[in-house]
Amino acid sequence: MNLSVETREAVVASLNANPGVVLEQIAKQYEVTTADVVACLPENEVSTIDGGAFVQVMLEIATWGEVTFLVNTGDLILEIKGIVPKGEMARGYYNLHGKPLGGHLKPDNCVSISFVSRKLFSNDTHSVQFYSKDGSCMFKIYLGRDEKRQLIAEQVEKFVVFRDRMITNG
Repeated sequence: MNLSVETREAVVASLNANPGVVLEQIAKQYEVTTADVVACLPENEVSTIDGGAFVQVMLEIATWGEVTFLVNTGDLILEIKGIVPKGEMARGYYNLHGKPLGGHLKPDNCVSISFVSRKLFSNDTHSVQFYSKDGSCMFKIYLGRDEKRQLIAEQVEKFVVFRDRMITNG
């Protein structure tokens, strides 16, 4: 993170004033990267590991059940609800062959993975966020919700246990 002291203080103040704000909005407002904003979150809201654990993290998420896979490019916010299929490496890509979620992800471009637990629009959320070399968010995976819009307790437990294990063994 290469933020000036003044910019960091402004980002932190903005996050404190608007705790449920979309991180990309803060990044745009202060002309910083989303990874910079994540690094300014309170310590109890974020834990970050090296992007080299990309495949291990994706294989774990494949065991969690239905989640929301989200991509925010600035021009669109795309959400796909479903089970993340177990992928496999081939030709430099982590290939997902599933429905509704399929595609080809570039693990070598991932420099960090953040486990984020914070309010978003007044709702508790837990997500795994993958960041690229330029500080932009490649994609986010949010834990699922039940028919009453409550987080799925079993997923929360898996998220916490896995996050803690990755941070401890990281």
